[in-house]
Amino acid sequence: MANFGDFHQVTGAGWSVYWRISQLHGSGLEVWFADFQGRRVMWRGSQPFAIVPYHRPIAGDPKPPDYTYKDGVGPQWGGAPFTALKKSAPNQWASSTWHAAVDTEAVEVDVEPAGNFGPAHLRITAKFQCGWYQYVHSWEFDGDGNIHPRLGMGGELNPNDTSKAHTHHMYFRVDLDIDGFSRDLFEEFEHASYNDPGGDVWTVVSAQGKRLAAPERARKWRVRDAASTSALGAFRGYEIEVPQLAGRDSYSTGDIWVTVYRGDSVQQGGDVGVAAPTDDVLETVYASGPLDTISGNDVVFWVAVHAHHEPRQQAEESSFLPYHYAEFSITPRGFEVFRRRSNEIG
Repeated sequence: MANFGDFHQVTGAGWSVYWRISQLHGSGLEVWFADFQGRRVMWRGSQPFAIVPYHRPIAGDPKPPDYTYKDGVGPQWGGAPFTALKKSAPNQWASSTWHAAVDTEAVEVDVEPAGNFGPAHLRITAKFQCGWYQYVHSWEFDGDGNIHPRLGMGGELNPNDTSKAHTHHMYFRVDLDIDGFSRDLFEEFEHASYNDPGGDVWTVVSAQGKRLAAPERARKWRVRDAASTSALGAFRGYEIEVPQLAGRDSYSTGDIWVTVYRGDSVQQGGDVGVAAPTDDVLETVYASGPLDTISGNDVVFWVAVHAHHEPRQQAEESSFLPYHYAEFSITPRGFEVFRRRSNEIG
């Protein structure tokens, strides 16, 4: 029988991926050991916690002075863990009768062939209750090598005051492995001007730390192998592009943090937001120390996806919140074999 904590292999669109939900009440869906066309790409990906500050004041929960929840793994400040639901659970406050009895009741796996407007894909999705909200965790692996971590926000509005706006800061942890797990570099891209050369620059980041999005400079990031290249000399790696539906604030202070692998059971987010409902621990504890800019490291990065929610409590959201999705992209760069074979993969 399938149990929480088991690993389950799924395949499609040229990918082999394992998924896991570690426990009924915890940090949600995890994806592990993602191989594309027989090549290891990702060791582990997860979306273990959220920080949710509300407009204030609000009667009841969340409580002053911060009016902010930390949900998911290690919930704080009145927050709740992500509780696995049966995939057929309604989009509303789901009672315990909808809790998944085994992990396979919570997860839906879709494999779709390539079409006229896109590649084949393998999608792994699960839904979780969190207080009166529901969160959907979804990881899509495409036949052209792209990865799309997504989250959906649904359920019901805060019953203490359905009119109160709030922001969902959703945190993803990603451990890529590109042609070997210990020699990856982390780079930042800047579009400085339209001068050529010199208008677009990739810079190797020399220290672990917090990085900030800058859409006016088309800023993005890349994890790349320190040595492996395509036949034409492009370094193999994956770019990270993070579009945002809201900005940073005093609770969620960054967009991406680069750090290094320290184990599969530490620095998973449970100790973030304990002293205060902020992500400061990611910067002061997790992303601390130098990076090897020559030989590389086993790089792990965190991404915060920000989404502000102004409720439509007198109309479209008076009964429940239709699932609203936000995502970021992890895009291959330097894998010419991906491009050459993507149309062949169904």
